[in-house]
Amino acid sequence: MLAKRIVSSLLPFVLALSLTLAGQAGSAGAAPPSGTAAIVTWNGIAVNASVLVAKQAPAQSYIYISFAQAAVYDAVVAIEGGFQPYHFQMAGHHHNASVEAAVASAAHDVLAHYFPAQQATFDAALATSLAAVPDNPNKADGIAIGQASAASLIAFRQGDGLEANIGFTMPAPAPGVWQLPAGQVPQIPWLSKLRPFMLNSPDQFRPGPPPALNSPEYAASFNETKYFGGANSLYRNAEMTDIARFWTSSNAIQDENIYAGIAVNDHLSPVQAARLFAMGYMVVSDALVACWDAKYTYLAWRPSFAIPQGDTDGNPLTVGDSTWKSLVATPPHPEYPSAHSCGSEAEAYVLEAFMGTPNINIDVIGTVPGLAQTTRHYQTVGQLIDEVANARIWGGLHFRFSTTTGIRLGQQVASWDLERYFQPVW
Repeated sequence: MLAKRIVSSLLPFVLALSLTLAGQAGSAGAAPPSGTAAIVTWNGIAVNASVLVAKQAPAQSYIYISFAQAAVYDAVVAIEGGFQPYHFQMAGHHHNASVEAAVASAAHDVLAHYFPAQQATFDAALATSLAAVPDNPNKADGIAIGQASAASLIAFRQGDGLEANIGFTMPAPAPGVWQLPAGQVPQIPWLSKLRPFMLNSPDQFRPGPPPALNSPEYAASFNETKYFGGANSLYRNAEMTDIARFWTSSNAIQDENIYAGIAVNDHLSPVQAARLFAMGYMVVSDALVACWDAKYTYLAWRPSFAIPQGDTDGNPLTVGDSTWKSLVATPPHPEYPSAHSCGSEAEAYVLEAFMGTPNINIDVIGTVPGLAQTTRHYQTVGQLIDEVANARIWGGLHFRFSTTTGIRLGQQVASWDLERYFQPVW
């Protein structure tokens, strides 16, 4: 049976977590390889840069972290071999090159390119990383490989649509159509057109439209969220409320904890650790691109507007409540499908594929203040996905048909990506 994986952190201390995880392993057994520790550290630096410093939107942060992980993975594969590279390949044999130097150089150069305002922070972290590597030809070779991998990734992603103005404008208000409160702007519509990491196109697995407003399926989802997701719900108990709030934590930070815990506690080799981090962030990023394509295609309204205007939808099975408000704040992107379900299913698929079992046996940490339960355990991928889907209903953020479609979309993307990338080379 897999060992129980427990990693704890608090939101402001992501970088500190990454720097200390390797040291924690020493008390439980042999420390992980130095290359693995470098991968954990630099992923923490990437998460810190995107989530805490740049304060990027959740889906946006995955894209930027994935840039760094793609370059790190290719640099490590160039040295250790064993798996297909993502994009970068370096001629010759470099098995003696320093993995630590390659990881630090690759991550540093990618992060400095995408977050130029944080250059000084990255430079200082690079100096610290390289100071721990003996000065010899292997160090120089590792630096060169990391720099070449980063340069290749940056060149490859040119013109990919990152942060592009796609000319999106909000649609005119109408029943069923996405609306925003005054003063809010649409969240990262460019993601719907971004060139994916591995998919052929954002619309490759575009689902069909949401249920018609006058359908029984729509009414069933409407009423479930109305009764269980309202701020003053009489049907939601304290545990359901805590779960709903728990899953408003930073997903990128939660995943950093999960992957770092596996890498350190299972003593992964550097190439396996690089593969896990790259699979995790890049596959989820593709799932989010596909999700945003569907969101900005169908432009379906959220419960926060649908339920107060329920009397206008033409469905006799729905009754509006002008006073209804969701338990947690609704993010400013369209309803269908659920982004959290898309991403969480993709991540669960990655974990199951990497571990070779649906019994993932992980603990996930909540970063939201005031939670009754800050650590939640999931024995199987099914438990994880079911709880995430329920949390979006209990928080008043989504309708059930959006979570169901998001789960299916996340699985389609993950299955397609993992059949074609990150495969072993024999």
